[in-house]
Amino acid sequence: MEIINLGQFWNDDGIIKNRDRILETNKEISGLFQRAYRYIQAGYSLYRDNEVIYSQAMDHGKANVAISDLTDSIFSGIDVSETEGRQRHLFASAVTPEGLVNYLSSLVTTRDIIAVEGKPGTGTERLLERVRTSACERGFYTESYYCALNPHKLEHLIIPELDVSITTSNEAHHVDINPTVKINFNNFLDDSIIRKYSEEIVFNQNGFEMLLDRAIETIKQARKKHDELESFYIPNMNFEDIQKCQEELLKRLM
Repeated sequence: MEIINLGQFWNDDGIIKNRDRILETNKEISGLFQRAYRYIQAGYSLYRDNEVIYSQAMDHGKANVAISDLTDSIFSGIDVSETEGRQRHLFASAVTPEGLVNYLSSLVTTRDIIAVEGKPGTGTERLLERVRTSACERGFYTESYYCALNPHKLEHLIIPELDVSITTSNEAHHVDINPTVKINFNNFLDDSIIRKYSEEIVFNQNGFEMLLDRAIETIKQARKKHDELESFYIPNMNFEDIQKCQEELLKRLM
């Protein structure tokens, strides 16, 4: 193992001259990110309250039937393997200064694309988890993509060997591709319960969106501060020597 110290390529005098400003800017960046995380956390609490409401209104028995039918159709005639499939866990989306960004269109390129729609709390992630478990039991490699706001929530699944993808489609993200199958968990909701809590649902949704927008704006401020921080380093870096270091490292690796 070797550590390459790029600090050896900067002008110490120039860095020392801006030491106090660098430390202060770093502190401001840290504070902005911490504030953004608090906004996201607060907003997600409202999102979670809607999850509870929709879960109460959900006919989970009908959802279980839909999950079972889909799983059986995907793995029809494929027996359980003695070797468990390898899993890879990733993110396809993020909260950025540009807002909620995802790269699903470049990932979901399989022949069969199953789009699952459903409000928070309807249990769409249970479908993906069931299919993933079945795939692993049959020895298939899977790629799992999680929610940027809740890293424990599975939102998209790709099984390359079967040429199958399952993607969750909601207000935050969707794939601009015509799916081969659509499953709408909202069809299993009890409208009377939704109407009963309609005021709470609207309040939670509006509050979540407001706090998420505020978090994104705060991350934008952090990026501006980061650009300011780079302005202290860039004029004091010897990029010619860095290039030479890169070339020497490549020669060694090759």
